[in-house]
Amino acid sequence: MLNLYRRHLKKCPNDTRDSLRCQCPIWIDWATSSRAGRRVRLQKSLGLRDWQAGQLRARDMEADGIDAYMAGKHDALTIQKATDDFLIDAKNNVEPPTIKLYRILLSRLNAYCKEHGLIFLKQLDVVAIRDFRNSWTTYSPRTAGKHIERLKRFFKWCEENGWLEKSPAKPLKVPKVEPSDAVPFSEEEVGKILKAVDQYAGPNQKRLRVLADLMLATGLAIGDATMLTKSKVAKNGSGWNVELRRAKTKVAVNCPIPNALAKQFNALDGESPFWTGKSDLEHLTANWRVIFNRVFKASGVKGTPHQFRHTCAKRLLVKGVSTAFVASLLGDSEEIVRKHYSKWILERQAALEEAIRRTW
Repeated sequence: MLNLYRRHLKKCPNDTRDSLRCQCPIWIDWATSSRAGRRVRLQKSLGLRDWQAGQLRARDMEADGIDAYMAGKHDALTIQKATDDFLIDAKNNVEPPTIKLYRILLSRLNAYCKEHGLIFLKQLDVVAIRDFRNSWTTYSPRTAGKHIERLKRFFKWCEENGWLEKSPAKPLKVPKVEPSDAVPFSEEEVGKILKAVDQYAGPNQKRLRVLADLMLATGLAIGDATMLTKSKVAKNGSGWNVELRRAKTKVAVNCPIPNALAKQFNALDGESPFWTGKSDLEHLTANWRVIFNRVFKASGVKGTPHQFRHTCAKRLLVKGVSTAFVASLLGDSEEIVRKHYSKWILERQAALEEAIRRTW
């Protein structure tokens, strides 16, 4: 940020930096980074003596770029303008939840730059970006890794626009994250959760039970389940099926559901029983997670709604359904199913061991 101040002449009786009572020369100072990575304070005379004119000049310089302005060129780009343009462009090909994550990250980048006196895009070098990365003291390695990927995408976009010759975020390394196991609910825990659902006193109790049964039966993520419309639940010669495309992967899934569950779902009010149509996907799922958290607390089971998906996969695999069929049902690859589900199925492992022992 540019700072205006008066450099008083010896004969001037005033000594305040922003005095309006004299006509001493107006100067500006700002911070930048040296090639050695140190913060450097620079000063420059505006060649003006009128304070209001100095403010207008400083505003123009912040908009156009200090170095470019001094050279008589008005083509430098501010960090704020670059981030604003990126968010506008991202709306064409990025999902709204991801846009929000970009907005949070770039807002923090702008706040960091303002604090350190960085105004223009070309002021951002590797040292500044690494320092910004090191300011993330509360992020988990997984969250930090996602932010680094988004930061690299932003600067890559700036490169593609010809605003930067090289991305200052390129040397940043994504932290290693240990893979986390997908943990399903045990059958005992499922019983406790469903009992707590039946005892739930809120106005959404009826819909809540259908939603829980639906996720257990289909393995749908909470976003897909809560946005499900009645037009996606169709009946064929064999029974009722849920047919949709997953919001996350855009993969088409087709899952049969019990006739009783289909009847209960269709009996709920509205074309979208779990959604009023007035909120976006993020707020919709956040509201239902709050309700499920109350249910988990009442049941004494620690968990998240996504574990219904893990539980569905586990149940199918334990019953001998192939990983290929489970992958098709979940909208994942067979490799993902093996990675996240097969390895921890104790019942399946026990059956495998018993089958081998019987051959001895």
